[in-house]
Amino acid sequence: MKNLCLILQHFPMNHHHLPFIVLSLFLLTFISCSNDDKPENPVDALPPITQTGENTFACLINGKPFFSSRDRRAFYTYADGAYTLSISGSRYDDIGLRSIHLSGLDIVNGVTEGLHPLKARMSGGYSAEYLIGGGITLDTGTTDDAPGLLTITRFDLQEFIVSGTFEFSVKDKEGNTLNFTDGRFDLKF
Repeated sequence: MKNLCLILQHFPMNHHHLPFIVLSLFLLTFISCSNDDKPENPVDALPPITQTGENTFACLINGKPFFSSRDRRAFYTYADGAYTLSISGSRYDDIGLRSIHLSGLDIVNGVTEGLHPLKARMSGGYSAEYLIGGGITLDTGTTDDAPGLLTITRFDLQEFIVSGTFEFSVKDKEGNTLNFTDGRFDLKF
C-alpha cells in the first residue's frame, strides 16, 4: 500500500486517468487476494495452545475444526470431601447446538497437572461427553473400552487458570465413530 501511494504521488492526476487508477486498484486487490484462505492442515485453523487464560476451547471433529463460540467455561468445586472439575465449550451452527464437556468427578486428592484417561463418567474419574441439541439429538461420551486422554498442562489455583489438551472418540446413535483430536483449552475458572 505504501508503494501504491508513492506511485500515485508522481502520477499526474486528471479526470482522464481516474478509470485507469480505479481499474489498477481493483486488479491489484484481486491479484493480492488468494483462494488459499483456508490452511492446508485443519489444525492450523485452531487457536494456538496457550496457558495464560486466553478463553479458548477448540478441537477437530473428524478432521474438521470445532471452535467454541459460546459458553466456554471451567469450574472447580469442593463438596463432600472431593473436587469436581468441569471444562466445556459450545457452538451453535448448521448442525445445531453442539457441546463438548470434559470433567473430573469427585476427585478425592484434587485435580493435578498431568495425563488423565477419559473413561466412562463415574465418581473418582475423568470423562468426556459430546452433546447435540442439549443432549436431545445426541448424548454420547467416552467409555472404559475406548478411553481418551486429557492432559492438564497448567492448573493454577492462584491465577485460576486451567489449560491443556484432549483427544477422545465416541459413537453416535448409528454406531459411527466421532474422533475428537488436537483439542485445546485455556480457561479461567
